Amino acid sequence: TKHFQFQQEDLVNLGKLMVALACNSVLALQRDNIQTALELINRSYSRDLAMLVVCLLTSQRIKSINDVMPMIGARFYTALETATQRADTYESEISKEVHNGRLFRLLTKLNTIVDRPQLHLDTSWSETGDRYMLKLFRDYVFHQVTDDGRPWLDLAHVIAVLNKLDAGSPDKICLMSHDEQNILVTSYAELKRCFERSFAELLQAASSHKTTMS
Repeated sequence: TKHFQFQQEDLVNLGKLMVALACNSVLALQRDNIQTALELINRSYSRDLAMLVVCLLTSQRIKSINDVMPMIGARFYTALETATQRADTYESEISKEVHNGRLFRLLTKLNTIVDRPQLHLDTSWSETGDRYMLKLFRDYVFHQVTDDGRPWLDLAHVIAVLNKLDAGSPDKICLMSHDEQNILVTSYAELKRCFERSFAELLQAASSHKTTMS
């Protein structure tokens, strides 16, 4: 049947592809070069590969792709294990990037709120109420110093507190102004509410501006 004929042609073409890859040249498929190519494969590669190539090119013992599996044997499972390990690595790296993206969105929103010069012509907007607490939180995350006045740079601290804010953790946090005159004890859950209210106010202001402009 035509289906069987096409299948046989596919198997022969698979053998030719393997020869070209093994010899790193399509010239190996030319009639004058094929015997030399097979000898090179016999010398340079495993006996299993050499036998498989010959069987594919001559259609011996191989009537369908299912007949290939016993010939590659355990090599298939080694390749499958490698592919699975690679997939696990990709999944791990993707999960890190998803986590990074979540924190990036959080930081982006936070920075649209903190130290904003004005909102609705109110120059004190970012220094009052919820925004003041968020400003103190920003300082707690990024502007801490050591006892002798040196910048305290700890990435683990930054990631930990940002995750707590994002999750709305009930854990308590002590916020202090630079002059140490204002000390506030609150929770990450309350800070998240401040954060969401403030950003919602910004969104509303941005939407109303678009409506006015249109």
